[in-house]
Amino acid sequence: MHLPPLRIKIRIVSIFIGILLGVHSFEIQGKTLQLKVTTLNTEWLSCPDNGPQDDELQINNIASVISMMQPDIIVLQEVGTSNDYATIDTLLSKLGDEWSGSVNSNSDNNCGQNLGIIYRKLKIQLIGSSVLSSGMSSQGNSYYYNWSSGRYPVSYNVHVVDGNTRIPLTIVNLHAKAMSDETSYTRRKGASEGLKAILDGSTYNTKNLIMIGDFNDYLTGSQCYTCGDSPYKNFMDDMENYRGLTTGLMNPYYSNPVIDNIVISNELFENYVPNSAFQEVSATNTIANYRNTTSDHTPISALFNFQVEGTDPDSVSCENMAFSETFASDLGGFIPFSVNGMQTWYWRNIYGACISGYSGGINNENEDWLVSPVFNLSKMQSAVLSFDHALNFAQIETDKLANHTLWISTDYVEGNPNAATWTQLTIPVMPPGNNWTYVNSGNIDIPQQFMKENVRFTFKYLSSTTTAGTWEIKNLHFNATCTISAVAEMSFNSFAYGMNRQIKIKVNQLSPVSIYDIMGRNVFSGVVASDINIPVSRPGVYLVRTGNDNHKVVVK
Repeated sequence: MHLPPLRIKIRIVSIFIGILLGVHSFEIQGKTLQLKVTTLNTEWLSCPDNGPQDDELQINNIASVISMMQPDIIVLQEVGTSNDYATIDTLLSKLGDEWSGSVNSNSDNNCGQNLGIIYRKLKIQLIGSSVLSSGMSSQGNSYYYNWSSGRYPVSYNVHVVDGNTRIPLTIVNLHAKAMSDETSYTRRKGASEGLKAILDGSTYNTKNLIMIGDFNDYLTGSQCYTCGDSPYKNFMDDMENYRGLTTGLMNPYYSNPVIDNIVISNELFENYVPNSAFQEVSATNTIANYRNTTSDHTPISALFNFQVEGTDPDSVSCENMAFSETFASDLGGFIPFSVNGMQTWYWRNIYGACISGYSGGINNENEDWLVSPVFNLSKMQSAVLSFDHALNFAQIETDKLANHTLWISTDYVEGNPNAATWTQLTIPVMPPGNNWTYVNSGNIDIPQQFMKENVRFTFKYLSSTTTAGTWEIKNLHFNATCTISAVAEMSFNSFAYGMNRQIKIKVNQLSPVSIYDIMGRNVFSGVVASDINIPVSRPGVYLVRTGNDNHKVVVK
């Protein structure tokens, strides 16, 4: 059982308390280290007998997709390897010197379905790996048999590195038995029971654990329609210790839940960025005929945040943002999503991003979205969007305004945009609707409530059997200006904040310092010349007096 972790997180309250006691109180933002973890079944990579026919094209495409996604860690399934051709080495050579990786081989040939890992060398240290090759299911079936006759999960112990900080992480990469028949289902269920027994044991039950890979089944229900519950129900029912991150994701090709999944242990519940598990369709859309030339699996990623050593208020940096997309060569990082109808967003090198519901000599009913990449505006004071666009066959004003719209969201990940919350933005200048003349939209100010992380905007197109305009967009610019921090501009003689069960105090000159707990008990008194760290025995609210300054410090 994964014991609930002892977590002491320390924040400084981020508002001024006011005149009361003259307490200066502001938020010290500890540096947030974000980690992106991805899984991809590479479909018989380097096997001449199975998978995509052009092996060289396939591995080039895999390298291109990884470069587009920019994960920190990506686990791979179905990687062939042999003494004659080390697939992982070829893949790494295409990715570049910043990457490293390895394969754990259970079958030493280029048609072996081996498990591998690739990671960024500057951010990840691979400490070691081990094959999870022991265990028995409750039905008494062989653990070896249940894991496709020896295709065991592999555990990677890594450190996430930031300066002197080392965050330990355990990644369990798995590739379960395939097929939807009852026998295969029973083998997956037995394998899941055996694996959980290992992970609940003393070796793993306090680790920061990510179980990830090709589960070959759903986390809720099963692709075996006569079998009932998921073979991973044992993990999903243990909600105190495990959480499935991919339960809401659907495979758009089959309209079924995904079979590539991510499950985490409770040690990481607070580190997972909510709703950040998503299918990397924006990367795979850059590959022509991806499912036939590259893989029949779409990569799936999730994001995690880790707090590392705190930073002083005046050291928090921010840079203005200037994003441009001409749509001259492709849709860039924009994601086309067709909710209804056969037509969808596409690009033309002269006209940019284009959409029309007119096809086959008739108007067609459509709902199509073109969703932007994600932007972090959390430190921005303002943001402005503009673009050039042309619109034809949309002369009726009400139809023009209703069918060609712009929206913004902070909770969209990927998938059907209707599952997210969107707020419409007004486009100041719309084209006439009866010609191909491009006009500039005018500056579109992003409302202050969207100065947050995970911001996306989208162009939404509608058409019907009676009206189907043609909308073309190019020369898009999205600029944001940094916030000037009030805290950074203020000049205090001292400040205090908490970290690692200590109250850290910085003073500019020799000052008497006193610390009191919520009951008024004196915790510390002394004279401080520069910086000092004072340990505290329990969480709570502390009043720190440094000379004539007072600070309220909250230790959680």
